Amino acid sequence: MNVGLYLGGHLEAPMTANERLQNRLAKRCRALRQERHLSQLDMVRHFEFSLSHYQKIERGDLDARLSTLARLAACFEISLSDLLKDV
Repeated sequence: MNVGLYLGGHLEAPMTANERLQNRLAKRCRALRQERHLSQLDMVRHFEFSLSHYQKIERGDLDARLSTLARLAACFEISLSDLLKDV
């Protein structure tokens, strides 16, 4: 049974499968960035992401296209399959 989450006086809809994937990707990107001692601004300066675009990725607010995923993998110097590992 799919039950919503009660938050702040209203019922939140349960997460979709796509939202769960976006959240797992967000955590993976944040962890990879932090492991490399990079800030979000470093991602903007060195890899030419816009700040708002990269922040949406790390918040799980963006359904990233394949081209964006490939670009992220290149930034972190890993394969696309390694980027998506455990996502």
